[in-house]
Amino acid sequence: MESELKVSQKGPSDDNLKAVIICADDYGVDSNVDAAIVELARANRLTATSVLVDADISTDSIAELESVDIDVGLHLNFTEALGSVAQDKVMSLSQLIVRAHMGLLSRSWVRSNIERQLNRFEGLFDRLPDYVDGHLHIHQLPMIREELVDLLTRYQLPSGFWVRDTRAGSTADGTWSDRFKSWVIGHLGMAQLAHRVRQAQLATNQGFFGVYDFTRGHRPFMQMMDSWLSHADSGALVMTHPSRQPLDDDPIGQARVAEYEGLGSEAFLNLLQARGVRLARASQTLSSLP
Repeated sequence: MESELKVSQKGPSDDNLKAVIICADDYGVDSNVDAAIVELARANRLTATSVLVDADISTDSIAELESVDIDVGLHLNFTEALGSVAQDKVMSLSQLIVRAHMGLLSRSWVRSNIERQLNRFEGLFDRLPDYVDGHLHIHQLPMIREELVDLLTRYQLPSGFWVRDTRAGSTADGTWSDRFKSWVIGHLGMAQLAHRVRQAQLATNQGFFGVYDFTRGHRPFMQMMDSWLSHADSGALVMTHPSRQPLDDDPIGQARVAEYEGLGSEAFLNLLQARGVRLARASQTLSSLP
């Protein structure tokens, strides 16, 4: 696919188009994910990727990612035993959500986890991330969001730094299950996190798309992408999870491949044109939006 992938080009009237961020999550989790993301980024089909620094990321994957011109963010992890992070150092998502909302998490555990991952990112890339989000959207949970913003204010962050806002854009034409999932994700604590982020004078994306039920029947990916791009305004973010091949023991493996093929297709370029969208880096775009 890589040799045939058409590179999308910036046109002379692009300033009149909606500026939308296409973000690929889970960089570092597998070489097939890493290769797909770099390939799509080189063809201007992605403008951001979120890195799981707890994973065993190869030096080659780091070098490849540093060679493309996209935002590179930290994908905060509290739920996955990856690399040297043992199973007893993480929690299931349900346990984390309950304990966070009941105020039962250890603040020192939360803070040390965030610090460790920020420092790990800096060690891998010799710089701080362009943004932060959370694996399974955990960055917005109580206690985690407070410690995260407090820590971010203590770092010399790069210009244009932003935090992912998970509150859904319009999902009126989505399935009931997709709309419900989007609502749940955006109501785990994002309003409170967004308030803290604004107080810290940091940016967030403006609208969030890409949520669907990976494990059950759903509309074809490109049909959903058409809907997302139709409803997105400038500053919106579309979350994706591309991979060249399914991953072992991964419940969303086939969805990853479908997303990779869709983002790399001529149909995706046609959608961008039809829906009046240009792909943009959030770090270079959000500060100029009203």
